[in-house]
Amino acid sequence: MRRTVSLVNTRASHPRSTRALRALSVAAVGVVALVAPLAAAAPASAHSSLIDTSPAADGPDGASVIDALPDRVSLTFSDDLTPPLPTEQQQGGESTTQIRVYDDTCADAGLLIADPGRADTRDCTDYAAGEAVVEGPTVSVDVDNQGAPAGTYTIVWQVVYGDGHPDSQMFTFTAENAVAGEGTPSTSPSAAPSASPSETPSAAPSETSEESTPDPAETTEPGASDPEASEDPDPSPAIIEGEGPLSTPAVVAIVGGALVLVLIAFIIVMIARSRRS
Repeated sequence: MRRTVSLVNTRASHPRSTRALRALSVAAVGVVALVAPLAAAAPASAHSSLIDTSPAADGPDGASVIDALPDRVSLTFSDDLTPPLPTEQQQGGESTTQIRVYDDTCADAGLLIADPGRADTRDCTDYAAGEAVVEGPTVSVDVDNQGAPAGTYTIVWQVVYGDGHPDSQMFTFTAENAVAGEGTPSTSPSAAPSASPSETPSAAPSETSEESTPDPAETTEPGASDPEASEDPDPSPAIIEGEGPLSTPAVVAIVGGALVLVLIAFIIVMIARSRRS
């Protein structure tokens, strides 16, 4: 009689263990099928990011204020960039690597990133001179800063990362002073030079007074030329890679973690049910 009961118990417990093993197997296959593609996609989606700009960009710590618009703008990334295609291989004559420099009179400069379809920069002055040059992780462009006014400048950039992923963003900074026509900062009124001693003392008094009177156009103070230069910079925040919305790797990691938690809960429920049956 004892042998019969033992045999019955053994047969009754066998289906329970079989169900539990099946549930575990199905759950394990599901975890592998979902997590493997996510793990493979994460490294592929990771690409270079912007780590430094010259001039420095406005950021969460405050506005970036420099003396005047420099003669060169450069951006440095965490990894090497892809050099721009030759001119004959560019689609529509536009390079895949660009840096554009606009002053605050260009109202649509920020729309080139936020809403390109509405951006109209036909009447804007682009101070970038020539094509952008890539040297490893750095891209730069010369700037024709002659006559550049004081105020907020918007730098719109476009690059191709080493993994072939294109990206375009912008940043802003403020120039405190205008730049004179010779390409140097005009930080003080440019008064006319003092007249040298005349070799002919018999010069007419009227001529002397005309030479010593500075031209009103030359004595205008650059800092007071435009009231807009003292206003706050463009309220649109600087958009720098890694400081905006969550990047693709972060989203992939969050979704993958949530799926793993759901599958673990499913395994626990299946094991509990198999033990009760």
